[in-house]
Amino acid sequence: MKRLVGWGALFAVLAALLVLPWLMLDDAPAVEPPAQFRRTDLAWIKSLFEKHDPRGQTPDVVQSIQLDEAELDRLLNYAVELRRVSGISADLTPGLATLTATLTVPPNPFGRYLNITAEVAEVPGGIRIQSLQLGSLPLPGALADLTARLAHRWLLRDKTYAALADAFIRVSFDENQATLDYRWRPELLTRIERKSAELLIAPEEQARMLAYAAKLDALLKPHPRGSTVPLVSIMGPLFAYAQQTGNDAREENRAALTALAAYLGGISLPKLLEGDSHSIRRAPRVLLSIHGRRDFAEHFVISAALAANGGSRLANAIGLIKEEEDADRGSGFSFTDLANDRAGVKLGSRATGDAAARVRQLLASAGSDADLLPDFRDQPEFMPQTEFDRRFGPVGSPRYQQMIDRIDARLAAHRLAQ
Repeated sequence: MKRLVGWGALFAVLAALLVLPWLMLDDAPAVEPPAQFRRTDLAWIKSLFEKHDPRGQTPDVVQSIQLDEAELDRLLNYAVELRRVSGISADLTPGLATLTATLTVPPNPFGRYLNITAEVAEVPGGIRIQSLQLGSLPLPGALADLTARLAHRWLLRDKTYAALADAFIRVSFDENQATLDYRWRPELLTRIERKSAELLIAPEEQARMLAYAAKLDALLKPHPRGSTVPLVSIMGPLFAYAQQTGNDAREENRAALTALAAYLGGISLPKLLEGDSHSIRRAPRVLLSIHGRRDFAEHFVISAALAANGGSRLANAIGLIKEEEDADRGSGFSFTDLANDRAGVKLGSRATGDAAARVRQLLASAGSDADLLPDFRDQPEFMPQTEFDRRFGPVGSPRYQQMIDRIDARLAAHRLAQ
């Protein structure tokens, strides 16, 4: 009898292993992948972050963020762009948010997609999961909510999570609108940045980036504080050091470009990855230039690091957004800056692709600015919006695209692209 019960239990487990994936996985996504990430999407998200930038807010004063369904979907799909989730959307009604996400799963005989639908209800003192469904498999809401609460209690052991949980006061849902009330504390920004690096950067990558940050400091130390030195005089030795490691060229190139971009962006990698200081910011003690321009070096290196870490499409969009903003209210639209952005994107993509070893060798042997990228100072720049529209029309017009094609042709002829 015991043997019969044992065999019965075994068959039940095997049946469950076969039936559950069949119920959970689907052949079609519940949420279609978002359309191509447009420059206007990035501009909107950037303006949202700037509007609610905690660094400009009064500590311990309750603030609110309100988003309608379209805005929330737009923000969620920014996460999709960055994290490679297939699709995600929200449906907002009074007191309830229905969140649907689609994840693409590895090839299997049961289905291509895992569709997850969760109903999150507004309750006194917080929110709770009212129901959860994985594909065609419903899970008891009480079980899902209990799991979430246990996870919340466990996560409270983490100081950053606990600080964030303490800052969030209330989430409420209304027809086509979600409102988040929070109380900002200055130290949270550094906590979030440091925790993000801890979660997103593997320990071996952190060690590699810190090694390049230390090498960069050693290369810059002989130069007087506040001086400007050519980027090539630093990049050459930095990538010569990368060659000496004998490690995978893709990983070494990515770490070197990231360390260089962090430096130019005023971020201290040691403070970010190792320290417990209240800020990770550090102004560059020595400035870098290319073809006599500091802004060129920043555009080139930061775009290269973005492309090396997150894909060239997003890096190109960020570069163009900066130029469109300058045309509206800044220094004016500059094809020079845009060209340096595109050059950086191409460098970052090739430095972490099949040509990584050759790119590393070429950067290590670079002896002049022209070895890094062409001189684009002959391109139109500092154009207010009215002048830009008169000369080139809207972004994407034939005259505008002709300029982009010329820039790309010059980049394609450069030694780093060959």
